[in-house]
Amino acid sequence: MLNTTILIFKFVGVVFAAVGNAINQKIASTIHRYRYKPVDSPKNIVIIGASFAGYHTAKLLANSVPTGYQVVVVEKSSHFHFTWVFPRFSVVNGHEHKAFIPYGPYFKGAPKGSWRMIQDTALEVGPHTILLQSGVKLDYEFLVLATGSNASAPSRLNANEKSEGIKALQRLQNRIRNASDIVVVGGGPAGIELATDVKSVNPHKNVTLVHSQKTLLNNFGTKVHEVALEALEGLGIRVILGERVQPQGEDDGSMVLETGKVIPYDLLVRCTGQKAASDIIAKLCPDSVSLSGGFVKVKSSLQIADDRFSNIYAAGDITASTGPKNGRSALGQAEVVSNNALRRIQGQSPIMYDCNLLMEGGIELTLGLNKNVVYLTDGLRDMLLTSKSKEIALKSESCWKRMGATPFLDEAWEAAR
Repeated sequence: MLNTTILIFKFVGVVFAAVGNAINQKIASTIHRYRYKPVDSPKNIVIIGASFAGYHTAKLLANSVPTGYQVVVVEKSSHFHFTWVFPRFSVVNGHEHKAFIPYGPYFKGAPKGSWRMIQDTALEVGPHTILLQSGVKLDYEFLVLATGSNASAPSRLNANEKSEGIKALQRLQNRIRNASDIVVVGGGPAGIELATDVKSVNPHKNVTLVHSQKTLLNNFGTKVHEVALEALEGLGIRVILGERVQPQGEDDGSMVLETGKVIPYDLLVRCTGQKAASDIIAKLCPDSVSLSGGFVKVKSSLQIADDRFSNIYAAGDITASTGPKNGRSALGQAEVVSNNALRRIQGQSPIMYDCNLLMEGGIELTLGLNKNVVYLTDGLRDMLLTSKSKEIALKSESCWKRMGATPFLDEAWEAAR
């Protein structure tokens, strides 16, 4: 009880600090709107990738860069991919379009000329230029790598246009609808949410979840593992922990585990193996890319760990930082990167990124269509809240409202309806 009370007080303190920071940013951006003047040939702060980390960095900088600088966002997708809802929309149909949110509203209020967005793919990074797939070369004064990670559906979708993303989700819906024996590999948030949604909507289907670790959601506390396991088994999902999948047998509709156990299936969905999308920097700075997972090594200032390129930063899933890899962590890193780029322009020393577990280490998890779990931790204490909803709420409808750390979705959501 005492631990829970301490955690609640700490959380309230963090919320107040976040509100104060948001107010200060609003005041500063209002002043900036009148001070910033467009120029003909501004110096570029190029941001590659516009998911949580890149988009938030761009918004902060667009509202603070001094005259003579411009934020240039290079993003291959036409719409923001709201990845948190991909598992739900891989099962429940008719709402796929809500997972793809138009870019633009988040920059509302930023002065004219302070930013621009290019839908293109960055192919190569040089010391002061980047080459785009279209053949365009961009000079940069500062570069922010926010390309995230690559994975298979439903964790990520390889779709650059909204229509392609909708079709990808619909294909997975059809495969799930037509399958009788479904195996989900991966006991992280995506795997658990997909498996519980499938069983909630289709209680007659056989669903098996295989996880290589002994604990579900092993990046979080044991309490959330226990609640998730109880929910999975309560829905009738077979859970196999501590076993890895062997490569043989998958082509003939069966899975072989390390113990030799064979699991037949007619649909296999992998929710594992996210790899950092770091190829773009590997040629320029090979020593800054880790061999395991391809994550970009960064200093505490979130500059890449190569003193030759102190004007290149990285944020979000691409980084080899010790913090969690989620939207809240990406936003926290975006704050540090945007601050440090400005401080570099002003000749000031950088600030350091310090993972705040209370904001970044928690999770809200859906366990089927009518049960949610909220987990909070400060690294020493943890707290778990569960809630049941009488209505079959679609995660996207509630998720963007509760995401106080991602306010741009509030405005963008209305445009996406």
